[in-house]
Amino acid sequence: MGTIFTSLNVEELTEILKKCIYEAFSSKNKEIPKEISSDDLLNIEDIQKIFNVSKVTVHKWKKKGLIPFYKMNRKVYFKKSEVIDSMSHKKRKMEV
Repeated sequence: MGTIFTSLNVEELTEILKKCIYEAFSSKNKEIPKEISSDDLLNIEDIQKIFNVSKVTVHKWKKKGLIPFYKMNRKVYFKKSEVIDSMSHKKRKMEV
């Protein structure tokens, strides 16, 4: 099989990547919505920026099970809705 090069615009590339991510998660029986929007999946850097914490803190939260995560190859991803749910649940526990 030969290599074919083609030019893609950002939207086309984004759709191809979404499809690949969806298929990878589906094969691991993870519950991923059929249509993935670009802000449904977050990486460690996104979590770091949102909560203003270090990468080490994000890894600790991951290890302690405070935030659910998914691994694809060697990359770690988080579903935005799950992170929001888990962090708001944690906040409610701290307030009680």
